[in-house]
Amino acid sequence: MNNDTIPFEDSIFINQEASYILSLLNDDIKSSSWLLTNGIHKIGRLESKEIILDDITVSRNHGFISVDDEEITISDEKSTNGIFVNGELTTESKLESGFRIQIGKFNLIITKVEKQ
Repeated sequence: MNNDTIPFEDSIFINQEASYILSLLNDDIKSSSWLLTNGIHKIGRLESKEIILDDITVSRNHGFISVDDEEITISDEKSTNGIFVNGELTTESKLESGFRIQIGKFNLIITKVEKQ
């Protein structure tokens, strides 16, 4: 762990209904994570997106992650550089904990939150 990586405190989950965490893995960029609750989580360069990946390799409206209880999928919105899941180019893919996602120059990993 470095100074840019701060683990979530247990208390952060008390008022959240997050099912998954999406974490940025790139070493040269400050680490970020997003709590993914049920619903649609839009990905892109625009400030209006929930998951902002600010780089020219990411389209303004790149794609989205859909969470529905125990099912999570990622979909490409006809982006320029596509979405890779575990190294495979995809337009839509079901995700599981531990799957690696590449969007532009960004490498991410999805982790399931275990409910207590």
